[in-house]
Amino acid sequence: MAFLIAIMSFANFVFWPLVIGTIIAFIIEQIFRQIGNAYDPEAIKKVQISTSVRKYFWRQAWLFNIIWFVCYAILLFVMRPGQQPMPDMIWQG
Repeated sequence: MAFLIAIMSFANFVFWPLVIGTIIAFIIEQIFRQIGNAYDPEAIKKVQISTSVRKYFWRQAWLFNIIWFVCYAILLFVMRPGQQPMPDMIWQG
């Protein structure tokens, strides 16, 4: 259980910087697309690099988000309360 909580904490710690990195990479990609020329090989290379960085951050953010939800589901299943015994209320006068 402590291992799952540690994994969830790490996934939560990593998720938000990845989301911020995705947003920044998206902004940089849009700037390169506006500044660059479609016929300039160097501008095309910059757009390709920024696109690959954005896709990497996006995939990693999804991966850590899915890891967090899987660990949460496992903890919910493991930590569910046991069945309570029925009280004997028939003979309580």
